[in-house]
Amino acid sequence: MEITHKKFNRVDLLALVGRMDAANAPQLKQQIDALFDQGRFRLVLDLAGLDYIASPGLRVLIEARKRARDRKLTDIEGGDVRIANLPPRIKEVFDLTGFTGLFEIYTDTLEAVGSF
Repeated sequence: MEITHKKFNRVDLLALVGRMDAANAPQLKQQIDALFDQGRFRLVLDLAGLDYIASPGLRVLIEARKRARDRKLTDIEGGDVRIANLPPRIKEVFDLTGFTGLFEIYTDTLEAVGSF
């Protein structure tokens, strides 16, 4: 899996390409942990290039969402993990696992980044 990181003023965008399975889900977890360690708790994950996601990858996403939302940045705003460009095949997995209702999902990366 390939991960591209773009840092914006208030948001970090991670674009994922390839397969997220047990072998490489820890790679995403390490990148997210590094951002959290820097106090960066607003993430957009662009999944347009993701071909496959297994349960370890789903676990990384749900843990990141929980940790980000537990972090209150101001009295009004907190952290969050939002999803952009969910491919149909990955959307099926999200629907089956109930993740569709847990994450804010956007069809456009710019809209997802702007939602913060």
